[in-house]
Amino acid sequence: MTKFEELVFYPITGWHIGPLSGHPAIVLQFSYTEAQALPGTDPQESVFFGLTAGMTRKLIASLNQHLAYIEDPDYVAPKRH
Repeated sequence: MTKFEELVFYPITGWHIGPLSGHPAIVLQFSYTEAQALPGTDPQESVFFGLTAGMTRKLIASLNQHLAYIEDPDYVAPKRH
């Protein structure tokens, strides 16, 4: 199991999202910065990800659940050891 301190993540700076023309899907692309990027460096862009309507609903529900958790005033961030 990965410890919180060992987690490498890339901050999201924006996104492009919309329906995929002619298909029952939504496409999503993220802009992000790399941890070692120098100030003023342009953000990177991910590949386009495709989601079905069902996957989109599940993603929205998951984001709402986790958002509620971090907005809870009793939330305590993991301690660094």
